[in-house]
Amino acid sequence: MPEQLPNKIPLRILVKESGKLFLCFLLGTLLITSLQDFNIDNLLYRAISLSTLFFIIFLINTVLLYYFDQKRKSSSERIWKKTFSIGYCCSLIFFFMHYSIVEWMNKHGVAVSAHRAPELQGWRLYVFMLYATLVVFAFIFLIQNFVLHQYEKSRIQLELLQLKASNSEAVNQLLQQQIQPHFLFNALNILKSLIRKDSKSAEAYLLRLSDFLRVSISNNKSGVATIEDELKVCNDYMEMQRIRFGDALQYKVEIKANDLALERKLPFFSLQPLLENAIKHNELTQDNPLYIKIEREGNYIKVSNNIQIKKFLEVSTGNGHNMLYERYKILDGEPPIIKTEGQIYSVSLQILDHGRSKFSKEDIAKCLMPKEYKEYTDKKKKED
Repeated sequence: MPEQLPNKIPLRILVKESGKLFLCFLLGTLLITSLQDFNIDNLLYRAISLSTLFFIIFLINTVLLYYFDQKRKSSSERIWKKTFSIGYCCSLIFFFMHYSIVEWMNKHGVAVSAHRAPELQGWRLYVFMLYATLVVFAFIFLIQNFVLHQYEKSRIQLELLQLKASNSEAVNQLLQQQIQPHFLFNALNILKSLIRKDSKSAEAYLLRLSDFLRVSISNNKSGVATIEDELKVCNDYMEMQRIRFGDALQYKVEIKANDLALERKLPFFSLQPLLENAIKHNELTQDNPLYIKIEREGNYIKVSNNIQIKKFLEVSTGNGHNMLYERYKILDGEPPIIKTEGQIYSVSLQILDHGRSKFSKEDIAKCLMPKEYKEYTDKKKKED
């Protein structure tokens, strides 16, 4: 189960990201006011005054967001109404205090603000202050909530990708666990039959089986193997079947030993079940042998055989092909291509250039801010 990221407000990220937008707005405001007065002293006083005003309102909203977030009982509980109403009232009080200080400084010859319009007197002044406070506070409030919304969106995307990645890994392991017992059950039945008929053949078969199992029952955590390793598994398997069927079974690999594709990937234990299916569903006789061929066609490994359908077919569950489809889906590859052309049946498997699930760490990283993802991975390394 992936780690659940905390639902609490990320205070540091909130201050950092919303602070950037806040500074941009503040600089824009100062630039506009500077066009009205080129006096350096007045500009400096206005910069200090506006910075203080914006910073205090910014701080009020941040503290309230953090406080109510700590108090809420669940992540679904809404806190924005409380934050907005109380924050606006606190900002209004500070705005009036700020106005009183600015007026006092203006009377003493320090031009902290531009001259007030003559019509802003009496009740109109107070209405304007209510409106101005609302605009400034709402702007800061919206900036901070936008940052929190983006963070929450990233957090949810990360959790979903982690769940999908964990599910993909679990499904891949389950499919591998289904493949090997299925083969082993059939192999032991064949061995039992050979012991009754031909003890020497049974002994040779058992030696091949032990070599085959040593390779196939390995701790393959990645879910993929090189084509070269897959062909070795196939060779061991087909040698076992030749002990059983003799010349009734013909097998050929048309991939050169120096082919660079041998180092590329296929889903682990993906070719052998195709050989097993060909033997399972077709007649094998000395007069009419079954021909199985493995070759490379472009970016695919193709397994083909001549069709000689048995008179009495064994019941097929279709699990073999279904498992291949599922494994290619997990590994983000193209599904197997199954064709019947005349009397030739073939299955083509795409060669993979990677061995990762489609939901990898790289995918998760795309959904997060770089610094946030780095902190997350550093935390995971410490825990591991």
